[in-house]
Amino acid sequence: MIDSYEIEKPASDLNFLTIGIKYIVLFLVFFLAGWIAIPLFVSKGRPTRVNSTFELLFENPLLSSLLISVGVITSFIYRTRKKYKFGEVFKMEFNDFDRKLEIKTVNLANGQEKDNSYDYKNLSYDLQKTEDSLFGKQRILKIKNHGKTVHEINLDRTAWCRNERIDKLIERIKTGHNTES
Repeated sequence: MIDSYEIEKPASDLNFLTIGIKYIVLFLVFFLAGWIAIPLFVSKGRPTRVNSTFELLFENPLLSSLLISVGVITSFIYRTRKKYKFGEVFKMEFNDFDRKLEIKTVNLANGQEKDNSYDYKNLSYDLQKTEDSLFGKQRILKIKNHGKTVHEINLDRTAWCRNERIDKLIERIKTGHNTES
């Protein structure tokens, strides 16, 4: 039996120029925030004044601001690279005959599609439910191959929330699709 779940293929208007501008602006914002934050951390009358780390930051504000900015931007670039490396999932097909999960992804940076195939025996799933005041309730599905996360889908903040069979997909994952028939 082949059980297929699909959404419309995601598209993005981002290109390398807009991504570059985004990170330049973020760098400048964090650089200036570092110049403002460092004196606040070491101002007189605060218990942090005796901390040698904060005194070192205060004595080298340019270097400190650069390190803060580069650190934050590096983490953003790592997350973006990871997102574009794995791509956005738009089709999942459970092939019970071959005992494989076939996933189609699209790279939003260059629009290329990629086919991924995983054996049922190597797969595990992690369905996390989170709730916060900014984004509300979310269900995040992590698909793991050999224990390593290969795809991450936010079911409530992507087009997957409009899929009419999403409840069946979640139930299939919860019950363990890979049990022998």
